[in-house]
Amino acid sequence: KGYTYGYMSGIDWLKGPSSYLAGGAVQTNVTKESVIETLREIQDICGKRPVTSEEFENARQGVFRGFASAFETQSSLLHQLARMVAFDLPDTYFQEYIGYMKKVTLEDVRRVAKEHLRGGPNMLLIVGDKSEVGRSLFEVGLGVTTVDFEGRILENPSQVRT
Repeated sequence: KGYTYGYMSGIDWLKGPSSYLAGGAVQTNVTKESVIETLREIQDICGKRPVTSEEFENARQGVFRGFASAFETQSSLLHQLARMVAFDLPDTYFQEYIGYMKKVTLEDVRRVAKEHLRGGPNMLLIVGDKSEVGRSLFEVGLGVTTVDFEGRILENPSQVRT
C-alpha cells in the first residue's frame, strides 16, 4: 500500500504467554487504513491467504542471512546470552540454531499461524494525536481507550496532553 517503508512484525518471546508485535511509523492520515490492513493481513494468513512458499523462503533466507548480526555488538551478544539463561537453552543452542531453522516447514508455519493468530490481536496500541486519528479509529469498530504517556487510563479525553 506504500504507507511506510518500515512496517515489521515479530514475537517478543517470554516463558509464559508472549506478545506478537506488528507495526511501524505511518503518516497520520493513513493510521486507520494501516490498522485495517494489519488486521486483514493477520486474518488472511490464518485463513484465505496463508503464507506462500515464496514468502516462506524469503523469510527463511532473511533469518539465515541476518543470524550473524544478532552477535555483532556487545549489547546484542549480551542479549543473546541472557536469552540462553532465561530459556534454559543448551550451550550449543546458537551453534545448532540454523539447523533447527532448516527443519521448519511451510506447513509448520501455516499450522502455527492458525493456532496462535486466529481471532487476531486482543489489543492494539496506537500512538498519535487523538484529535487527528481518534474518530477514524472508532470507525474501525474496535473499542478505544485513551491513555496518557505512562499508560494511565484517562477518564476525560480533555486530559490528553498534546
